[in-house]
Amino acid sequence: MASKRILGFEVGASKMIALVGDLSGNVFSKIVTATKNERTDKKVLLNQLEDLHKKFSRKYEFGYVSATFPGAINRKGIVAYAPNLPGWKGYNLLNALRERFDSKVFIENDANAQAIAEKLYGYGRNYSNFVYLTIGTGIGGAIFIDNKLYAGHKGWAGEFGHMVIDKGPECGCGRHGCLEALASGSAIERMAAEANMKMSGKEVFEAWSAGDKAARAIVRKAADYLTIGIANIINIFDPEAIIIGGV
Repeated sequence: MASKRILGFEVGASKMIALVGDLSGNVFSKIVTATKNERTDKKVLLNQLEDLHKKFSRKYEFGYVSATFPGAINRKGIVAYAPNLPGWKGYNLLNALRERFDSKVFIENDANAQAIAEKLYGYGRNYSNFVYLTIGTGIGGAIFIDNKLYAGHKGWAGEFGHMVIDKGPECGCGRHGCLEALASGSAIERMAAEANMKMSGKEVFEAWSAGDKAARAIVRKAADYLTIGIANIINIFDPEAIIIGGV
C-alpha cells in the first residue's frame, strides 16, 4: 500500500542514502550520493533532500518521510550538535522538513535509527538489552534496555563517540581524547596523514590487509582505543550483546 511506503534519508557526514521502503523492511529503490553541506547556508543540504524527494515522487507514492542525522537531536527536532556536519547546531531540522514535505515527517539520530532497525530486522531481535555502535566518519551509539530504546533525559543518550578515552587530539565536539577522535574513520585518516600516508580510511585498511607495516600500526592503535571504549561500555551497561555497524 502506497500510504505505508516510506521515503527515508540517511544523512551522513560524507554521503547520503535515500530510499523508498515499507514497514516490512522491503526496499524498492535506493540512491547513494555525496552529502552537500555548507556551514553558512542550510539551504544547500535542504535543497538536496527536496530534489531527491521530487525524483522519487515521480515514480512512488509514500505516506511518510524520515531522516536520520549524524548528531544529537532533542525531542523537538532541534540539533544540539553535529561535530561531523557543521553549521546545524540549534537548528530545528524537523520543522524545516515539515515545511518542505506534505507527508508525515520523522527525524532521529542516525545511531538510534540503526539500532531500531537492528531490533526490528537484525541481530537485535535476539536480545532485550544491547548496545549498538556505529563506526564511520565518526562514532555513534544507541542503547536498548528491556526491549526499549533508552533515549535519556533530553534524547541524547548513547553518544559513546564523545566519551573521553585518553589524552589526545581535539575532537569535533571540542573536547580532547574522545573515542571518535581516536578510533573513527576520520581518526584513522588523521593518523595516516601524520605518518605521511595520503590515504582514506578505506585505503588504510586495504594496505593493512596487504601487510603494510605502517597501516597495520595505525589500525592496531585505533583498535586498541576502540576495545577500551567497548570495555567501558560493558562495565557500565552489562549488555547481552554489543552490535557493531557502520558504512
